[in-house]
Amino acid sequence: MTAADAASRRARRLALEEVSSTNSIAMEAVRAGDPGQLWVTALRQTQGRGRRGRSWVSERGNLYASLLLVDAAPLASLGQLPLVIALGLARALSALRGIEPDAVRIKWPNDILLDGRKCVGILIESERLADGRQAVVIGAGINVAAAPDGQPYGVTTLSDHGFTGNLEDVFRAIAGEVETVLALWKGGRGFSEIRAGWLEHARGLGQAIRVNLPDRSIDGIFHALDPEGRLVLKRDDGALETHSAGDVFLLGEDMAGIICDKAR
Repeated sequence: MTAADAASRRARRLALEEVSSTNSIAMEAVRAGDPGQLWVTALRQTQGRGRRGRSWVSERGNLYASLLLVDAAPLASLGQLPLVIALGLARALSALRGIEPDAVRIKWPNDILLDGRKCVGILIESERLADGRQAVVIGAGINVAAAPDGQPYGVTTLSDHGFTGNLEDVFRAIAGEVETVLALWKGGRGFSEIRAGWLEHARGLGQAIRVNLPDRSIDGIFHALDPEGRLVLKRDDGALETHSAGDVFLLGEDMAGIICDKAR
């Protein structure tokens, strides 16, 4: 049994059929006193949401899962969580039966792609509780058998790429690998190892990209990740810029930007 397998068997889990949002249920649990390290999963969401308040199509056939963490790291390190979780999910998908590991890539900071198409959406929300604890809820929608229509970017499913298992196989994989990378992260003290693993799965490194900011768009080369996980953009004049948030897409490949906000 691998460490990830053992971790998934230890997971505390609230498995539900249909909910408004797994993130909302997890936040309700912590407000009621839950100590954290709780997974909430559902087969369908009626009010699923993505970043920036966008709706997230959440019909049956896919896995909707949220992990509740309490006081997971100092506030200064919480901005690293999108990369930490992305690495865990990429490792989990790479290990699924039928999936070609080389097809799984991360687009900065936490879009999980299969052959260049989005397969997983991640939403991280946080709240300072009345008792002073810092709650973080990490929500993931994994396209197992169904992909939403009408998206401004390419989407795909695990089934389209040869996955032959079921939703429980997917949950066990992500629960195990996410716990493993969180232990590796050590609340921020081990981020250098997370960064190295993230770069091994990176898509677009060394390529021309566009970063859409609230007030402008800028083009350059995805040059590197800095030690905190921020995107380092190399401009035409050789100047280096760091960005912790933005809508990013690969020039010449993506037809539209994929939202890549870094939770803060």
